[in-house]
Amino acid sequence: MRIAMLSLHTSPMEQPGSGDAGGMNVYIRNLSLALGALGHEVHMFTRTADESTSSEVSPAVFMHQVQIRPGAQLSKEELPDIIDEAASLLKEHMAGLNIDIIHGHYWLSGMVGLQLAEAWKIPLVVSLHTSAAAKEFESGIPEPEERKEAERRLLAGATRIIANTPVEARQLSRFYSVDKEKLDVVLPGVDHKVFHPDQNKLRRPLGADDLHLVYAGRLQRLKGAHVLIEAIALARAEDPTLKITASLFGANSGSADYDLPALAEKHSVADVLSFFGPLQPAQLAAVFANADVVAVPSLSETFGLVAAEAQACGTPVLANHVGGLAYAVNDGESGWLMEDCSPHLWAQQLLTLARNPAMVTQAGHAALEHSGEFTWERAAVTSLASYRMASTPAPTPSQQL
Repeated sequence: MRIAMLSLHTSPMEQPGSGDAGGMNVYIRNLSLALGALGHEVHMFTRTADESTSSEVSPAVFMHQVQIRPGAQLSKEELPDIIDEAASLLKEHMAGLNIDIIHGHYWLSGMVGLQLAEAWKIPLVVSLHTSAAAKEFESGIPEPEERKEAERRLLAGATRIIANTPVEARQLSRFYSVDKEKLDVVLPGVDHKVFHPDQNKLRRPLGADDLHLVYAGRLQRLKGAHVLIEAIALARAEDPTLKITASLFGANSGSADYDLPALAEKHSVADVLSFFGPLQPAQLAAVFANADVVAVPSLSETFGLVAAEAQACGTPVLANHVGGLAYAVNDGESGWLMEDCSPHLWAQQLLTLARNPAMVTQAGHAALEHSGEFTWERAAVTSLASYRMASTPAPTPSQQL
């Protein structure tokens, strides 16, 4: 098949943990590479303010940066204004490629894909990765009505819809009345060549600190790093004899008043917290391998790729029981899921783990085993099944008889 992957608001090649880049970037890039390895031709498309460029990033896998609004540095919030323009320019850029199927990622790309699919009479498969209604329900943070209405139209118009987990599939049925027959579930994968426990031979043994945590991701309220900081402060106040430390890797995204170093100073835990920028995958794998626990305190999460990558390094995960994290983490085995985002609840769990290193070690072994369920090869094969279903004409009434 010849597949077009649309990622309008962020490039699949961009560094995760900075700007708007995150797990979706990793998903699109690795799924495309896995599809290419299976013999299919994949064209990834994204927007750039600079000159348009195209390059082959792997055999049969191409990255196209298409110039839309030259010189304009647009925020994600401004991108809905250029959907029609982007569709027109992408149509020109894609002419002659003879695309068989379009896979749009996130609602912005999906709306562009809807116009292209209608123009070329080809199927559109959509992965929202995060939906406004589910995000609003889980986090309590209001989402624009414009986006929710656009998602309703998109989900109604798409040929098929790929959800990251059964949880997301249920959310799409509940909040958008999506027909279950139109939904496919494709669990994301992990690059096990990069994320594995042997990445760093000098894995820091338990006991150097009583508990060392790692957070990796964008520094924004939805990702919940403030919950971790407040929990460490509460745990320290309850038992000052324990040394609980954390390293946070990522860059600010969104509100400038989300100042985590200032929060650390306010709660008198700046001495046990370290802040770093985003890391390349191999560096991140080494950091995960040297952590006791990787923290994923997100208020809403469609899957939680960081959780899967951490477990592939043999490191258990502490996360909130939201969205797809229920599938990314095997609660009580490969990690622990908190029933709410309360820093008090997190603090009690941190104290429990700091006092019971054997529990952390055992969970690390289970984490490595659990991570084997997530491979990009499997994600590619199941995605192809969805593409083929989308490409198969629906039977006529006479055929059904």
